[in-house]
Amino acid sequence: MKKVILLLSLLIGLSSIAQNATKRFALLSESKVKDMDVYRKNLPVADAFARKIWEGVMGNRAVHTSETGSLYTFSFVDGEENFGKFITIRGTFNNKFKEAYPKIADENWANIDGSFRRSNWIRVNALEFLPADFKLENYNFRKIIIETVPANQQEAYEKEQLKLHEIELKIGIKFLSVTWRAVDGYPTNTYMTLIPDNSILDFYTHFTERQKIRRNSKEFNDFDNTTVITNINRIDHLWRIH
Repeated sequence: MKKVILLLSLLIGLSSIAQNATKRFALLSESKVKDMDVYRKNLPVADAFARKIWEGVMGNRAVHTSETGSLYTFSFVDGEENFGKFITIRGTFNNKFKEAYPKIADENWANIDGSFRRSNWIRVNALEFLPADFKLENYNFRKIIIETVPANQQEAYEKEQLKLHEIELKIGIKFLSVTWRAVDGYPTNTYMTLIPDNSILDFYTHFTERQKIRRNSKEFNDFDNTTVITNINRIDHLWRIH
């Protein structure tokens, strides 16, 4: 209960953000497992249970593995009310899953390798560059970037990221991305950017094309040299597994 109260208090502090747009939240779980085959075997059951228990609260859910061997489970929720409900339900999820599937629950618990990290994020609406008909089912997140921005430069960072996007469109670069700001689990001056694409081949083909255009653009390089200095915590390439 204390955790729920703390999170809702943080949300009150975010009330000035995106007043005229939907507040969308990403709830991220990061972990590693000892045996990926065991994890994959049990995942459909765990995922179906999660979707059922959060029905009407959770908008969508996706599980990715990565180059570093980490697992990233994203749950997406619209609105503060649903965010609060999600957190409340999450507090009883493990016990309910163990009651329903004791053997799988024990197997999953024994398969966890090291620490398990949860974090919550709010979408920066101005930095969502996705098509109006974007559906998670049709795309895979290919890359995740987590970076920390000096606390007194967050507004400048967001403005510069928007300006950079405008410059890239001007010089013929267009790609999908969405950026989130940490609510808790990471310092609140931390940003997470997800880059989706249709396939691994498309991602790397488009990346090569974009880099070539950037290298040959004076406007891009002049601007790139004046951006807010950030600390990159992690860059990881992802593969959708469910």
